[in-house]
Amino acid sequence: MSSNKFFFIFKDFMLESDKASLSIVSLRNPATRNESKYLIRRVPKQDANLYEVNCFSEQHRSWFINETVCSNGKIFLPTPVDPLFLALPYLVENCSERAVPLDQILVDDKFPHTASLTDVLSPARVSLVADEKRAGDIHAFQYNETKTLRWLVGKCHRLSKAIGKQEGPAARSLNYIKEEKENETEEDERTTLHTAFGIVADYLSLEVGRKLSTALGFPEDENISKKRKSIVDLESAVVKKIKKEDIHETTPIKLPASEKKVSAKAKALAKAASGSKSISSFFKK
Repeated sequence: MSSNKFFFIFKDFMLESDKASLSIVSLRNPATRNESKYLIRRVPKQDANLYEVNCFSEQHRSWFINETVCSNGKIFLPTPVDPLFLALPYLVENCSERAVPLDQILVDDKFPHTASLTDVLSPARVSLVADEKRAGDIHAFQYNETKTLRWLVGKCHRLSKAIGKQEGPAARSLNYIKEEKENETEEDERTTLHTAFGIVADYLSLEVGRKLSTALGFPEDENISKKRKSIVDLESAVVKKIKKEDIHETTPIKLPASEKKVSAKAKALAKAASGSKSISSFFKK
């Protein structure tokens, strides 16, 4: 049995080229700033691409791979992610006051692979959220909040249109709303825009998320901070549980006999079994 194998589901085009190289790296999550896994796909003479590695995991799951059993039953699904989301916190932190070259902005001592973001970010992309300044061959960038909010608002509107056109339960529910409220098209668009905002906000800090909410015309959304806090609390609870299980042995709590509830079905079975012999008695001499 092997546990050092991992099961990935890839789009066909990601594996078509024999020259393509795939590497898993650890980077900071742009929202929580905790460690997350990402995949970088590189092909010679082509732009590199960044993917977010999503993991689906259930207990007691294994994979049969050829002649071996892989005890790691997780499923990993790489999905494209805009690298500008991951670069944004570093831009805010390192070049809000002055212009700095990109390779000096994307620096993180705890996550050395942060420098790899320069492979997936072109100067044209960075200029969507920052002012570009050149001096010879040197490209320097200074964070621009106005540009950033304009870029994020446009992304939310494009995502909102995509959500409105999608097929599936979400689309059917939206169509149902449209049938019930034919004269409330504006409200429907507002609903899809708020959904798009929620998706985009998952890749932003709380501060930038609040500013984006205001730019979209939404009231200050307390759900963002509550959702982010619930994620942090969940991670903390999981860590505490692991530590507790490592140190202490858990014992089941037994209820007193008076507190045990007996169902009517159980009482009927007990009554039917009264006076009958145990099956083990037939094997006694």
